[in-house]
Amino acid sequence: VIVTNAALQWLPGHQELMARWLGALKPGAWFAMQVPGNFNAPSHALMRDLAGSATWSAKLDGVLRGGESVGEPADYLRIMLDAGCTADAWETTYLQLLSGPDPVLEWVRGTALRPVLAALSAGDGRAFETEYAALLRGAYPSTDHGTVFPFRRIFAVARKGRR
Repeated sequence: VIVTNAALQWLPGHQELMARWLGALKPGAWFAMQVPGNFNAPSHALMRDLAGSATWSAKLDGVLRGGESVGEPADYLRIMLDAGCTADAWETTYLQLLSGPDPVLEWVRGTALRPVLAALSAGDGRAFETEYAALLRGAYPSTDHGTVFPFRRIFAVARKGRR
């Protein structure tokens, strides 16, 4: 059994790695994965846009990867089928209801924003976050019930065929 949860998106070339893992599985073995599928969501697109702006591009060039960081469910399904597996792949969008001031910023601090903050000094990190928070508030407005944050996830499972 190989299980990977919210890790492959950090690895460039992870689809090739996945194909190697699947190729090494013995007949009857299982593979399961989950990755975030929100690299084209406003939370990530706005971060890339800001990082590429005149103010930040010199300090953040090459730090963030684009929307191609994660494939579509059909990409993962093809890899699993090509490896001789029976497989299923799908996506789900969870509507997270977040609370507090700048809740989407708080959410991405633990994930997508980490490489940006690691590349900047503490002062520059705070300045970047201030600009980014304003953009996020525009993209994810607060309501009486909180801030709705759509969070897309991609899942795939496979079982290696018998030889």
